[in-house]
Amino acid sequence: MLTFLNLIKFNAIILFIIMEYNEYNIENKKRRKKRLKKLLKRKRRDKRMNYINNLKVIKIMSQIDDKLFLKIFKDNRKGYFKSFMKLMSRLGDGYVWAFLYFSIYMFRIKYAILYFTRAIASAFICIFVFLYIKNFFSRMRPYKKHDKIPIMYPPDKHSFPSGHTMVGFALSFSMGSYGLGSAILFYTIASLIAFSRVYVGLHYPLDVICGIIFGTIIGVLTNIIFFYMIGLPIIGHI
Repeated sequence: MLTFLNLIKFNAIILFIIMEYNEYNIENKKRRKKRLKKLLKRKRRDKRMNYINNLKVIKIMSQIDDKLFLKIFKDNRKGYFKSFMKLMSRLGDGYVWAFLYFSIYMFRIKYAILYFTRAIASAFICIFVFLYIKNFFSRMRPYKKHDKIPIMYPPDKHSFPSGHTMVGFALSFSMGSYGLGSAILFYTIASLIAFSRVYVGLHYPLDVICGIIFGTIIGVLTNIIFFYMIGLPIIGHI
């Protein structure tokens, strides 16, 4: 009887070991597959970037971009203007735009919540687009390329395009289209944010220029969509 019980225990132990081994193999295969996918993705990205960077037009634009960046950015700056530029760069964060809109317009204009919803929609579209573009081009931050110390550090490692600038100009078109005063206010803030992103060492001028173009296009398209959906004017107000 004792021998029979020992045999059962022995078989149970062997079965447990086999199950654990199989589970380990499955997890190991998953990890290997995941590592292989990452490796292939990195190789495809490196191949794509090598092709793009070797294009003659890209080389010329990169040289101009480098020269302009080094003229604007200095890592040993001091004084009030440096602090002001750092503040303006922080203003590119979305919650600051929301605060500005709520404090200025929310309880003063008709259908304010609809205009705010349109602005939020344009911001989310911008975030989706610039994250995709950044991942596709994987352009190195200028302070890393030139071995500089930035005035502030970015939330991600890729440079092109400037996400803060994209969102700023999309929101400026969306919220600034309400009237001339709105346009002057929001475009002034967006322009200062755009310049500050180069000044603090996080972006090339081309990143910012493309951010302005992409952001404006998204702002225009969002306004057009909301015009056809709920009748909000593309320019002006109800």
